[in-house]
Formats: sequence, structure tokens, C-alpha cells
Amino acid sequence: MSPEFWTSSTAQIIIAVLVGAVAFFLAWFLLGTAARARAEREVEERMRAVIRPGRGTTQQASTGSGGWIPAQVTRFGQRFAEAQGFSERLDARLEAAGVSLRSGEFVVASVGSAILGAVLGAALLRDLLLALVVGAVGLAAPTIALRVALDRRADRLREQLPDVLTIMASSLRAGHSFLQSLDTVAKEIAQPAAAEFQRVVAEIRLGRPAEDALEALAERVGSDDFKWAVLAVNIQREVGGNLAEILDNVASTLRERATIRRQIRVLTSEGRLSAWVLALLPIGIALYMFAVNPDYISLLFTTTIGLVMTITAACLLVLGILWMRKIVDIDV
Repeated sequence: MSPEFWTSSTAQIIIAVLVGAVAFFLAWFLLGTAARARAEREVEERMRAVIRPGRGTTQQASTGSGGWIPAQVTRFGQRFAEAQGFSERLDARLEAAGVSLRSGEFVVASVGSAILGAVLGAALLRDLLLALVVGAVGLAAPTIALRVALDRRADRLREQLPDVLTIMASSLRAGHSFLQSLDTVAKEIAQPAAAEFQRVVAEIRLGRPAEDALEALAERVGSDDFKWAVLAVNIQREVGGNLAEILDNVASTLRERATIRRQIRVLTSEGRLSAWVLALLPIGIALYMFAVNPDYISLLFTTTIGLVMTITAACLLVLGILWMRKIVDIDV
């Protein structure tokens, strides 16, 4: 496709239509997701069996209606996720990250992001190869954002765990039952731990064994600290003992681990920054050369020796990134 095409009025009209369609789709997608999130919060409140005076069926019907995205929007993504076998795993990751999406919606959002990135890349850079690169970045952007949200939420929950155990121990010493101590945590602790323990309390009240509910919580969070704390609680509930003292000891151990983890993070910050710079610098220079002098750098992709050099450099870059990550990743 000639460069003159991208400067013509026809190309500008096509790009404007595609960008408008993608923007409309994303707005519709986000509004439907927000409405469904409100409906899910209403369902969560009903599961907690909190009886509020004056709450009738009219209010429930008004808040629960319209909180979903039409099936035709996400049918393709859902079928694709199920056919590839990652639908349940993706749903679990979205749930653990606290994102009010389903696997089909996430797939459709990724495709929309890729289309938007490719269109913007073609409009701004006026190069088909660079447009495909920007589209690939757009395709990977939702997955990267999900990973970042998952890690941040897991870190936040891990930081809140010692406080959770301390509140439980104090509640048990005050004479409350185990379920009441969990309910106290759900009411006193900040988000995101409050939502997780509200769900645990709701599941126990609906008849699920406390051990299973806590194990599901640890599996959902995906933190080793949560798994060890849940294991200690479940063992004590089977063999007996002073649960409050056990929770205090576990909380003290977790605080010491958190202190050591923060110290290691400070000491390895320079290495992690160097890893990011060294990993992104070759990619940034390559994109810059594509934009300012494509004939010069195109030799890496149009000649045999250039392809060999490109593949070798890519393999060495990936190996270096993995090596640097291994150096700065110290397990506590």
C-alpha cells in the first residue's frame, strides 16, 4: 500500500470511522460492565444476609436489571476462550484481581484494543509493519494490565494479613466465636481484604465448611502467606489449642518477613531499574529507526545476514531479561 494512500481523504475517513466504532464499542463495554458490577454488589449484600428495614422488592428489581452486557457482544470471545481451554483459568485470574469482567469480555476487549492500536499506528506512523507492532502491543496491553492489577492486589492483601490475624486474635480473646471474628475482620479491615472476608463469611453462612471457605480464599489470593495462615488455622481447628496465641505468632512472623522483603526490594531497586532500561532500550531504538530511517534498518529484515542477526539479538535479549530477573528476584 503506497504512502500516498494514508494522506488521502479516503484513508482519513476510514480511520475516523474505525476509531469512532472502536471508541463506541469500548464505551458500551465499560458502561455495561459498571452496571453489572453494581448488580453484583447487590447480590453480595444479599448473600451476607444483612437485613435492612424498608428494603423492598422494588429496589432490588431496579438495581438488578440491566447489569449485563448483551450476549452477542461477548459470544465470540467466550467461545474462543472455551475452545482454547483458558476460560476457567482466565475467570479465576480476573476474580483474583478484583476485575468485574468475564473471560469472553476480556477477550473482546483485547481484540478491540489491538484494532484500536493498529488503526492509530497506521494513522500516525504510516507504516504497515509498525502498525502491526502497535496492534500487537495493544493486544497484549489488557493482559499486562491484568497482571499488574493481580500483583498489586495480591501485595496489598499480603500486607493486610498481619492486621487481619491480629484483629481475629483480639476478637477471639474478647469471647467471640470463630465466625464472629471473621465477621469483625470483614467490618474493620480496609479494602481489598474486606471484600474477600465478606465473601468468606457469606459462604460459611450459606453452609460451606469454614475450612473449605478459607482454603478457597487462599487459593483465590494466591499468596504463600495466606496459605500458611489458613493452614495454621485449619490445623488448630482440628487438633485444638489456643487459636488467638497461634494467630499472634503467625502475625509476628509475617511482619518480620514483610520487613525483610521491603529491605530486599530497596537493595535490588537499582538492579531492577537497570533491567528495565536494558530490556526496553533496543526496542525503543529499533522503533525510532523505523520511523526516521526505515531503509537503513530494513536491511535487518530483508537480507539473510540481517535476519540471522535479528534472531540472534532477540534470543540474547530474552535470555538477558530472564537472567536479570533471576538475579534481582530473591525469595524470602
